[in-house]
Amino acid sequence: MEKKLKHLFNDKKTYDIFIVRHPEVENHKKNIFNGTTDVDLSQKGYNQAEILYDFFKDKNIKVVFSSPMKRCITVAEKFKETCRVIIKNNLKERNFGIFEGLSWENVEELYPKTAKDFLSDPFFYRVKNGESFFDVKKRVIPEINKILKVGENTLIVAHGGINRVIISYLLDMKDESVLKISQDYACINHFITDGDFVLCKEVNFKLPENLS
Repeated sequence: MEKKLKHLFNDKKTYDIFIVRHPEVENHKKNIFNGTTDVDLSQKGYNQAEILYDFFKDKNIKVVFSSPMKRCITVAEKFKETCRVIIKNNLKERNFGIFEGLSWENVEELYPKTAKDFLSDPFFYRVKNGESFFDVKKRVIPEINKILKVGENTLIVAHGGINRVIISYLLDMKDESVLKISQDYACINHFITDGDFVLCKEVNFKLPENLS
């Protein structure tokens, strides 16, 4: 079946697109809405960054696109000696507005009505001073369309919300399906493309922590 699927590329040159979620952050146990807050990685997160770099060293990556947030840059900058590293503001995580820096418990206590509205329409609802998932889609999709045309093995280092939007778009899923896609810390999503057709190989793949 895999060989038959490759005929969809019409014998055109194909290349790999890897989409990675940043490693574990330092405040992960608090379940904080980090969004555009520039938090650092935990010690485990720094270890995961090294593991990711080791994994991709032999994948012939030619260009790395990264969110400007520290938790992504930490991974992306490891590749600066071997390939181009390009920072893209449109790959920033969703802005959660007044939810930024708060846990869900804090949000329910401080903004009970907003919390209820947020849960009732998680894709289109825009938190005050923030973005909806729909807003994120509008800025991310033009960026990913450009990246698909690069024509070389590419690594994207971004965030859970951003990755969900990209994956749902590449797989032609309904907008609300972003909420059904799991993105663990330091996970890898793998696609093959010729710049037009996209074939999904893996979603939310986790590397073993003792990778050698």
